[in-house]
Amino acid sequence: MRYLKRSGILALSGIILLAIACSSAAPPPDTVPVATPAPETTAIAISEPAAPTPVPTVQPTSPPTLTSKAAPPPSPSATPAPTLVIAAAVPTATPVVSPIPQGKYGGSLQVAGFAGIPHRDVHQTVQEMVTSMGPGLAYSRLLRLRVGPEFDQPSLRLECDLCQSWEMTPDLAFEFRLRPDVRWHNIAPVNGRLLVADDLAFSYERMRTPGWPNAGLLSAIRSIEALDDETLRIELASPDADVLLALADGHSKIVAREVVEDYGDLKTSPVVGTGPWVWEETGKDMTMSLVRNPASPKKGLPFLDQLVIQVIKQSELDRSGSEERLAAFLAGQVDVAQAPPSQWPALEGSGKAFNSILSRQSGTGVMLSLNVQASPLSSLEVRQAIFKAMDPWDYTDTIFAGQGYASVGIPVQSPDWLLSRDDIRQEYFADPTTARKLVAAWGNRQPVDIELTVRTEKFGNVYLELEKRVAADLIAVGFNPKIRRLDPARFQEAVAAENKDYQVALGVLPPTSTTNSFLLTLLHSGGRWNIAGHQDATLDGMIERQAVEFNPARRRTQLRDIQRHVLDQAYLFSPVTGASKWVFDPRVKGFYPNTALSEYNYWSRVWLDR
Repeated sequence: MRYLKRSGILALSGIILLAIACSSAAPPPDTVPVATPAPETTAIAISEPAAPTPVPTVQPTSPPTLTSKAAPPPSPSATPAPTLVIAAAVPTATPVVSPIPQGKYGGSLQVAGFAGIPHRDVHQTVQEMVTSMGPGLAYSRLLRLRVGPEFDQPSLRLECDLCQSWEMTPDLAFEFRLRPDVRWHNIAPVNGRLLVADDLAFSYERMRTPGWPNAGLLSAIRSIEALDDETLRIELASPDADVLLALADGHSKIVAREVVEDYGDLKTSPVVGTGPWVWEETGKDMTMSLVRNPASPKKGLPFLDQLVIQVIKQSELDRSGSEERLAAFLAGQVDVAQAPPSQWPALEGSGKAFNSILSRQSGTGVMLSLNVQASPLSSLEVRQAIFKAMDPWDYTDTIFAGQGYASVGIPVQSPDWLLSRDDIRQEYFADPTTARKLVAAWGNRQPVDIELTVRTEKFGNVYLELEKRVAADLIAVGFNPKIRRLDPARFQEAVAAENKDYQVALGVLPPTSTTNSFLLTLLHSGGRWNIAGHQDATLDGMIERQAVEFNPARRRTQLRDIQRHVLDQAYLFSPVTGASKWVFDPRVKGFYPNTALSEYNYWSRVWLDR
């Protein structure tokens, strides 16, 4: 209750101070003041990307629950650049939408998909093939993530999609001014009518249907009201600095009331959205096709005439489908595919000309956690020795083909919110000499017996190689690790249970998409999982303060302090934080994927140099 009583005071003071700051100077164009952190997607995944968990309500005294969790931008128009206001008038307009890049129009892009879709109802599934590589591409959201070469990843920077501007009011609410020119696709029963604020209110209430997989995304919201056709008011039930990320999440799509009323749900109904892509019926071969919205301006987005998602069938030997997707790319059947670490050597040895790009995403990947409740991990010196025995940067480069990065794992707004390699490598890792001294000084029998619990993965030898390297590094400094391998379900049970059944755990955890979903669930003493099993009042206070801090500059400082505290105490770290490697034909241009929050805005900015 201590947290709940003071959270409102913290939020209000943050709003007041932020209003004062905004009245004196406008933030830089690439910063959205209320757009605090959060990214998901394939990160170190061998099969279809897992969906991150939605933004939880900020109430750590009641352990937060994790549930699950991108629609393209509407056609650009001649309306003025969107502006952002926070609890006070901003003297200089702050742009919150990315300009249209330079590119060529026309052509069809062939993309390798992961799996078929169960149905088309974007509110009743978390499957990425529906949300961000299928029918979901036809829909818009209120907000979206900014994408492009100028936005280093990980990135959770926000901009308007259906809105022109938004404003945070002193009574803990947001008011959004909608674009007046947005029309639904010219498909019955909606037939191209104008979008109004009530469409958003209807969609969000539908998402919040009890028991639906995306209902938890909006748990911090008390009420949603259309003040008029172009104004939407969203009142918060509790302070949550990540609430806007929920509205930008790829699952928070705006759907048409008429379609739902005529068909009951969206599972087999026409796909009618407001985005730049129009859905075409799926063929028998499971290929999915979307075409350029004919209502899009001639100089607007998307550049492509057609986006084709080819579902590559899996073989019995490789149920992940990665080998089949690679074969399709090498054969020229698709222009774009994802290449997991295990496929990179084959790509480099193929002789095929291709370009590649790495999309970084916090909140996913491999986590190493230490159970402070279990001896000898209750000793800080032992935990620090384990950290210093390892060189996670070497793991990433030599085992994961450079796909990933070392961090505490917290989803953040931009890379400068993370501690850098120089910040943490020299002090906390890659120092076996100091690790041996810590182990020797511990005073108990050498070598020190510890159990390394490893989550087994069905596909890819990279996880087995990581297990071997971690074990070898521990042996080299005086530990005697005993390996215990568990399947994903048993691993999660051992790590997440209240009475934790592990000492050192290494494995892929269900991804979290926002700062608060990670911190309140995995690192707060009262969190649902609290995987280190600690009781740390200092850390709890730090987490609670940042959770309701709406000022990005202050929150960035708070999060960097939290990362240092977690490393000082050696609770956990992510030796290989998530990243997905995309390969594409050299003629594909403007491809800068950011798959955090199930984003897919980037597809509309791709063009072909043919």
